Amino acid sequence: MKDKAFRRGLFTIIKFILAAVLTVLTYFTTRQVTYISVGLVELTFIFIIYNLITEKNIFCRILACLLFFIYVAQMTVLYFGNSYVTLTMLKNIKFLQDLGGEIVAYSLGTILALVIIFLPGRCIFKADKRTIVTLLVAFIFIEMAINANYKRFSPVQSFATIFVDQVRYQHVKRAAANPEVALGTFHKDSLEDAVAKPAALPEKPNIIVIFTEGLSSNIIYDERDIMPNLREFEKSCISFKNYYNHTFPTLRGVQGQLYSGYKLDDDNKANNLVSLHSILKDQGYKTSFINTEPFNDEFTLYLNNLGFDEIIEDKDNVSGLADGMTDGEAYKLLIQSAHEKAKDDQPFLLGIYTFGTHVSFNSKEYQYGDGANGFLNKFYNCDQMFKYFLDDFQESDLADNTIIIFTTDHSTYADQSYTDLFTDHKRECTDLDVMPLFIYYKGIEPQEIDVKGRNSLCFAPTVLDFLDIDSENYFLGTSLFDADAGSQFDRMFYDASYLISTEGGEIRYLEELEKEEFLSQVLTYFSALEAER
Repeated sequence: MKDKAFRRGLFTIIKFILAAVLTVLTYFTTRQVTYISVGLVELTFIFIIYNLITEKNIFCRILACLLFFIYVAQMTVLYFGNSYVTLTMLKNIKFLQDLGGEIVAYSLGTILALVIIFLPGRCIFKADKRTIVTLLVAFIFIEMAINANYKRFSPVQSFATIFVDQVRYQHVKRAAANPEVALGTFHKDSLEDAVAKPAALPEKPNIIVIFTEGLSSNIIYDERDIMPNLREFEKSCISFKNYYNHTFPTLRGVQGQLYSGYKLDDDNKANNLVSLHSILKDQGYKTSFINTEPFNDEFTLYLNNLGFDEIIEDKDNVSGLADGMTDGEAYKLLIQSAHEKAKDDQPFLLGIYTFGTHVSFNSKEYQYGDGANGFLNKFYNCDQMFKYFLDDFQESDLADNTIIIFTTDHSTYADQSYTDLFTDHKRECTDLDVMPLFIYYKGIEPQEIDVKGRNSLCFAPTVLDFLDIDSENYFLGTSLFDADAGSQFDRMFYDASYLISTEGGEIRYLEELEKEEFLSQVLTYFSALEAER
């Protein structure tokens, strides 16, 4: 019996030592000591609860095991993903297959976490009631201090935040129930007219819009020449600096830019308001979007509900990860489709979302250097395939009457692979960063415009302003060509997990009162987007 008790006591010590080691290892992903210090404080008190007050109290023992489970799970996710579990992650669990590029590493990490959690253990210390009460009171005061100053670094409190976010999210959904009032609130008779359409453009130029999966600007500008062709391309464009994504992930990001509005759910639900492509359709354009995930029923339905005239697919040329097109396949289909559209007299808007740079993916087409780093490979490959597209475009008649708009659905998710490679690029939030927006046409006068923290809600009004197209709308963003324009939304990042201001190019997490004020405004919009006009 003594030997068994000794072994179980030893296992308890091993459990917590392994949890502490995992905590320290998160530094190599986050590069922030605060996660370690706050985490180890909480782990110490979980250890105390596990050992001092659970010997004869089954409720306390269950609580201690639950807290330990939460702690190890949170630290495992932090190590791989540079963030604790968020509501956004949980809402996108249906797209788990899209992380298949790192399935071995994620599986091994999960197995190790489960081994740590389920190692058998026992109480190895004893204490009197006065000691227990003292420790619990100290724990409460320390947790209050953490809540006041370091809440987002706490694995336990961050887990509790998921439930708070879910309650707030459900409140927003219930409150968004008066579409008639909402439509009137956001309706605008016209758009900003801050820039004249260049004289070199035809009356109704064709438009190609490229949404690249998860691309932060710093990757393009990195001195290792990861994306040299895009960096060179920018020199011949109108480019926008200090331009942030307004949301995360893809389903929110693409629809949000096309409609200049937030999206309530990570689903395929339609937005019934005015969009960039609906306005262009009214101007005589044929609108199309290329589906690079034609075997993904959820994403296909999402694209069908965006309101384009046509969704283009090529199921015979899909060989990428997660049953998606490689960037080579995507760009080949893009240039082929553009040439086909150009045969008609009708001007066209042709959009695409390229999938090959998704988190965890590697490239089997072009590779960077010796090909050892999958993260570098996929972005280098994207850059090479963009050059293939651009070379074909510039050598064809398309260049005479077509605008290229290059951007992304959202910034690069700052997981472990990202933070390992860009140690000098500080990220305050894994979901939010500066992203590219380039506008190009033949004969353009290159220009850099500092938008000082405005975000991708401004995409649609900016494009329409550039084309001198006016329309009634319900846009939350404003034209980036108008330095004096702005709204309470176009400097605000919002998804299921975060509310962050990017005003002035500075990242600032909102206080609770600010969150409530913002949500009281945006919930009205969520009501409007479901209204039948």
